[in-house]
Amino acid sequence: MAGTDTAAAKTPGSRAPVLPVLAVGAFAIGTDTFVVAGVLPEVVRDLDTGLADAGWVSTAFALTYAVLAPVLGALTGRLERRTVLLISLAGFALGNAASALAPTLGLLLAARIATAASAALYIPAASATAGFLAPPERRGRALAVVLGGLSAATVAGVPFGTWLAADLDWRATFWALAGLGVVCAAAVAGLLPQVRLPAAPDLAARLAPARDVRVLLTVVTTLLFMTGGYLALTYVGGVLAPATDGDGTTLALLLLVFGCTAIAGTMLGGRATDRWGAVPVLAVSVAGLAVVLGTLPYSRDSLTGAVLAMAAWGLAAMATQPPQQHRLFTIDPGSGPLLLSLNSSATFAGISLGGFLGGQVITHGGTDALDTLGPAGAACAALALLVTLVAARGVRTARGKAPDPTPTAPEPVRDGT
Repeated sequence: MAGTDTAAAKTPGSRAPVLPVLAVGAFAIGTDTFVVAGVLPEVVRDLDTGLADAGWVSTAFALTYAVLAPVLGALTGRLERRTVLLISLAGFALGNAASALAPTLGLLLAARIATAASAALYIPAASATAGFLAPPERRGRALAVVLGGLSAATVAGVPFGTWLAADLDWRATFWALAGLGVVCAAAVAGLLPQVRLPAAPDLAARLAPARDVRVLLTVVTTLLFMTGGYLALTYVGGVLAPATDGDGTTLALLLLVFGCTAIAGTMLGGRATDRWGAVPVLAVSVAGLAVVLGTLPYSRDSLTGAVLAMAAWGLAAMATQPPQQHRLFTIDPGSGPLLLSLNSSATFAGISLGGFLGGQVITHGGTDALDTLGPAGAACAALALLVTLVAARGVRTARGKAPDPTPTAPEPVRDGT
C-alpha cells in the first residue's frame, strides 16, 4: 500500500497531482508577497495615511518572513509535512481575512505580520516535500514546479490583485487571497500523502546543519544576488522611465515580459540542474544576471532595449532558484525544512536590503543615481558568483576526503500504513 501511494505521488499525471497542488500554494504566497505594492495607493486613500507610512505594510511582511523562516523551520522540523502545510495555509487565510477587515493602518500592519509568519512556513515545507517525493534524477524539476508558483504570481496574481484593488477595493484583494488559502488547504488535506522527514533528536541537533560552512556560503550567495537584483527592480519604474515615457501601461507590459520569462527561467533552471548539476547552472544564471544589470544604463533608453533587458532579467533571476534549493537540500535532506527556510529568509532579506540600498543610492547619488543602480546590482551579483565558485571548490575538496553521507529520500507515509 505504501509503495503504491509513493508511486502515485511521484508519477506525473497520476491521480494524486501533488506538485501542482504545492505550486498553487506557492502562487498564493507569492501573490500575497508582491501584490502589496500594487494596492498601496488604495490603502493610502482609504486609511488616510501617507505613502511612506503605508510602505511599512510591505516592509514589515518581508522582514517578518526573513526573521521567522529559519526559526519556524527549525521548530517544526520534526512535524509531519502535511500538518505543517495545513497550519501555514490556515494561518495565511486567517491573516488575509484580518487584513481585509483591518480598520486602521496599525491593525493592518499586525495582520500582515501574522500573515508573513504563516507564509514563512509554506515555501520551505512545500519545497522539502517536493524534494522528498521526487526521485533524485528529477528533484530539480520537482523543486522548479513549486517555485514556478512564485514566478506565476508575478505574471497573473500580482496584476489581477492590483486590478481587483483598483476596480473594487483593496480589501477585495485580501479577501480573494484568503479564499485561495482555504482552497489550497483543502487540496493539501485531500491529495497530499503524509511525509515524515528524518529529524535530529533535539533542537540543537536540528540547528547544527545551519552551522555548516556550505550552508552559510549558499545562503550568502542568495542574499547577494537578491540584493543586487532588487537594488534596481524595486525602482524599476524610474529606471525604465526613458523607455516608457512614464506610461504605467507600458511599464506593466514590461513587467509582464519579466514575469513570463521568470517562469521559463524557473523551469529551465530545474531541468538544467538535473542534467548538469546545481553549481554550473547557478554560475551561468548569476553571471547572466550580472550582465543584464551591468548593461541597464544602455538598455533603458529605448523600448526595444528595455524589452530585451526585462526578458533576460526574468530568465536569469529565476533560473537561480532551483539550483540553490537543490544545493541546500542535498547537504542534509533530513534538515531540508530548516535549510530551505534559511534560503527563503535570505531571499526576503535581499529584497529588503536591495530596496533600502537602492533608496540610499537614489537619495545621495545625484542626477545619475538611476544609472548607478544597475551596475551596483551587477557588482553584488558578481560577488555572489565568486562566493558560489569558492563554495564549489570547498565541496570538491571535502568530497575528496570523505564519502558523501547524503541519505536517500524516505517514502512518504500515509495514514494507516
